[in-house]
Formats: sequence, C-alpha cells, structure tokens
Amino acid sequence: MSSTSFSSIRSQSTQAITSNTQVSMKEGQVVHGTIKKLFPNQTAEVQIGNQKVIAKLETPLKAGDAHFFQVTKSEPELQLKVVSGPLTQGNSLAQQAQQLLQVMNLTKTTEMQAVVQFYLKEQLPISKDLLLQVEQLLKQLPSNSTMNEGLEAIRKMTELKFPLTQQIVESVLSGKSTNGLQTLIQDFKVALREDISVSSSIKNNILQTLQKIAEPFGEPVAGALIGKLIENLQNPQISMGTKFPLLQALKEAEVLPTTASLNNITPQSISASLPNSAGEIMTKLKHAPGIERNLIITQLRDWVGTQPLLTTEQKEQILSLLKDNGQPIQTSTVNNALVQVFAEQSQQAIFLKDANDLTAKEHLLSLLGKGANPDLVSQTLQQVISLSKNSAQTTFSTLLQQSEEQVLNQLDGKAFEHAMKEVLKNLGFSYEAKINHQNEDVKKLAVELKPQLVELIQNQTISSPLKDHANLLLNRMNGLQMLSNENGPQHQLLMQIPLEFLGKKMDATLEWNGRMKENGKIDSDFARIMFYLQLDALKETVVDMQVQNRVVTISLYNNDASLKPIANALKDPLKEGLLTVGYKLSGVFMKTFDEHKLSSQLNSKLLSKESQGVDIRI
Repeated sequence: MSSTSFSSIRSQSTQAITSNTQVSMKEGQVVHGTIKKLFPNQTAEVQIGNQKVIAKLETPLKAGDAHFFQVTKSEPELQLKVVSGPLTQGNSLAQQAQQLLQVMNLTKTTEMQAVVQFYLKEQLPISKDLLLQVEQLLKQLPSNSTMNEGLEAIRKMTELKFPLTQQIVESVLSGKSTNGLQTLIQDFKVALREDISVSSSIKNNILQTLQKIAEPFGEPVAGALIGKLIENLQNPQISMGTKFPLLQALKEAEVLPTTASLNNITPQSISASLPNSAGEIMTKLKHAPGIERNLIITQLRDWVGTQPLLTTEQKEQILSLLKDNGQPIQTSTVNNALVQVFAEQSQQAIFLKDANDLTAKEHLLSLLGKGANPDLVSQTLQQVISLSKNSAQTTFSTLLQQSEEQVLNQLDGKAFEHAMKEVLKNLGFSYEAKINHQNEDVKKLAVELKPQLVELIQNQTISSPLKDHANLLLNRMNGLQMLSNENGPQHQLLMQIPLEFLGKKMDATLEWNGRMKENGKIDSDFARIMFYLQLDALKETVVDMQVQNRVVTISLYNNDASLKPIANALKDPLKEGLLTVGYKLSGVFMKTFDEHKLSSQLNSKLLSKESQGVDIRI
C-alpha cells in the first residue's frame, strides 16, 4: 500500500493520551500547569493535563498564570515548586519547549527538542532522566524508522504502560509496520538456509515449521489427494499397471500398511482411532462379542444417518449394507464402503466438519489405521505432502494438481478460518498464554515458530545476520501482541497473518475493536473491523466494517470507479448471507481515497492497519 494514503488513515486513529489517561505524578517530575483557583495557606487548584489537582505551592502565584512546576512531594499531599516564570499564553509549543530546556539545563539536540515538544503536547509529567532516556531511544531507532514514528511508538508505550526500552520500541515499531510478514519470513528463511553456524537438526525443525506456515492448505490438499488415490485404487476400470505405483506411493507415505495389496488395499485395522470417528466405530464392531454386536450395528446405523459429511445417496449406500435381512453383516464390506464414501468426501467436502469437529479426511485416515490422534493424522498428511513434491510420476502429479484445484474451488469462509488458525498456531502467537495453562504440552508448543526464534536468538554461536533476521521477525510478532490490548471492557486485536496457497501469497492484516461482556465473552453486537489490502486486480483497497446492534455498515475505499456497479450486484447476496447469521445489512458505500481523506477529518476514531494480498472469492 502506498505510504501516502496509509499515513493519512493512520493519522486519524491517533488519540491524545490525555483523553483517557490520568496523570500520575512522582517526586522530581516536571509538569505544565495552569493556576485555576487560589486557596488559603498557599494552596491552589492546578490544571495539569486533563485533570485538576489540589496542590501546595512553595511561593504565592497568580490565578490564570501557567508555569512549569516540579513535584517536590506527592504524598500525603501534592507539593509543587515553580521552576519557570509565567508562560505567555500565545507561546508556541516550540517556544515552550525552548524555555523548558533552558530551565532543566538540557542540550538542545534535534531529538531532545522533539521529545520535549512531544511530552508538552501530550501534557504528561516529565523528568530530566526520562527526557534523556527517550532522547537516547530516538537516536537508536532502526534506520528505516523516522523520528515521528519513534515518538508515536513511545506514545503508545506510555499509554499501555510499557517499559521504555529499545527492544520494546523496536517491537512496537515493527507491529505498526506496513510491510507484511511474508517478506520477513522469506528473508529469515534464506538467511537460515545459508547459515552454517546452526546445527542441521535445529535448522530442519525450523524449516519444517516455516513450511507449515507457508502451506496452510497443505493438509486439505493432502487429504483430497489421499481420497483421490484410494478412489483410483478402488476403481475397477483403472488398469493394474496404473494402480501399482499409486499403491506403492501410499505405502511409502505410510498411509497404507506394507501388507496392503491391489486385491486388498485396506486391510482391517485394529489401531486406536479418534473418538467418534468412523474408524473407532468399525474397530468396536470388528472386535465386539456376539451379544454386543447388534447394539454397535444399531449405533453405526444412527451414526451414518446423522453424519453431515455424507450425502443422502452415500448414507443409503452404507445403510443398505447394515440392513437386518437375516444374513450376517460383512464387516470388511462395510469398512470398504465407508473408505469409499469418505475418500469421495475428502475431495468434495474438504472443509466441512461434523458435530465432533472431524473432517472427511480424518474419518478416512481413521479407517486406514492412521487416525489414533490428531498428531498422527497431521504427521501422515505431512508425509503425503512431502511425497507429492518429490514424486516424478506423471499420474501422481496430475492427481496432485486436481487435488489443488478441488481445494481452490472450495475456498470459502470456513477454508480461510482453517488457514488462519493453522498459521497462527504454527507462528506461536499465543505461546505465552498457552504455557500458563498446566494442561498444555510444552513439548508440542516447542515446535511453534516463536519459541524456536527465542531459542535461536539466545544461541551464542549463530551468526549476526541470522540473529538480526530472527530479531526482526520476533519483534513483529511481539509488536502485534503488544498493540492488541484491552482498556476496561474495550478490546483491540491486531493480527497479521501470512497466507500462501497454490502459488499465491498474501498478508491478511486486520484490526478489530470491540467490547467484552460481563461474562468475559466478545460482544458480537458491536464491533469495528478494518482491512487494508493491496490486491492484484483492485490494487489499493480499504474495507471498513462497523457493527452496531447487529446492524452492519460497510465502507469500501478504492479509486476504481468501475467497482460501484459490481458492488451493487453483490449487495443482495451479502444481505442474505448476513441474515443467516443474525445480522442486518444497513448499506455498502463505495468511496475513493480522496473522499476518504475528507471524511476522515471528521472521524478521529478511524482505525488503521494494512494488509497485502491477492484477490480472493469468499
């Protein structure tokens, strides 16, 4: 996104700290105050920032005059010492800053003058040590950051009561950066591969995590591919010569056991399976004693009849095999039929889940003996992904391409929800929160990117360039977390999610502002969400969505005038879609960025964050 429009939007979101922050004064601090009222015993009401305080003055003063005061005592009563003569009302901020610098005997460097003007503008208590500390932070800013950006970061840190350290300044700056995570991740990956100071085991572990982040749709593609391979192996019209390499590929990926053959591709498994999966029910049926067998068959009938992942035709196919016609039910026949229908649905209902949060591919793998737990399912799918990339078979490549197309054709809200969850999990954004829960497996968390970055940075043997790239990436992740905060019931969430799928990349960045209910849950009746996008076709685009009492208003900013009739044609489907989830569409408004800049002057609460991406259909 171009810096001009982004900066104009961002500037409207900055609110003075004094609008909601009470000044906390400590001994030695210097404040700008105006005498409002005089009381006996040299006591006065002084306006400091956005609050009025009663303070004892060391010398008599005149009501209405403004001075710089130094706090000589804060408890039990506030005592102020005048450190400057009356300030002329017409003095500019720069003039007041010059006077304060002289009073405090501070060197008039460019950074120091900017710092003093900043603190005067925000009407915050200051001290000589604080000013010197902030001046030093500004001198140590990254080369790609301006002084104004540094001061804005310090403003945010002051608002959120963060320590004023260089590390946190760099994290907040990175969190506010308009550059996407994709670039940082790619630069880090290149540096990691080229670095010879990192052990091969550490390097491989991090690269595997980066691969998962880069391919959030990898497992759905692998699931569709497994389904397609099984479907081909069960197809009697396909020759044995074509089937054999496919069978070997599934054996190599450990999807099928070594005992599988073209005549019996799904040997009955006795492995443990995911709870409520097709594999678990079939395992119970295979090993049930005679007295319990009929009960389990009844349970299986009910399970099939209510399974949302199966079509009506597929349910009838399975139920016909479970009919009580006086003949023994062939378990292997039922098992093969279930393998067949879930192989089909792993391609046709890729992102759909049943009431137990299981997908068709998970049911399929449970029937193949690879669904003992989510980790084994993921491991099997990852092995298929690896195999698919290295296979030189033309047939295999064709099936892989078809699987990718099936995933692409089914991309919807659920698909991107899946991708976002996968990426956030592998990035480790919630790592600190998870380790506070005793039921979390720390070893599992260790494979997330964030703890791996922390461990890598602490490694004294790695090269400086690699450490710098790791720090940049870690600072971005920390910065996004720092800028996600709560102020009483009001919450702000900032997310930047690097997505890469089927050869396309995008940084999905959003800023959500809303409030929490008394029970600690998000109030879905009220919210403000803004998306900043740099799209291949639409170019620079901003989407501002506001929700008030479940009434949704959408403003879309883009300089392409031809979008208006296209948007109008999509209003009715959008309206109907929102109604299905309990929201009412108030309107969709198309504006250019010039109009946006004019209207933003009247809207000081406009949020700001950028996202880059490719055009997608949801």
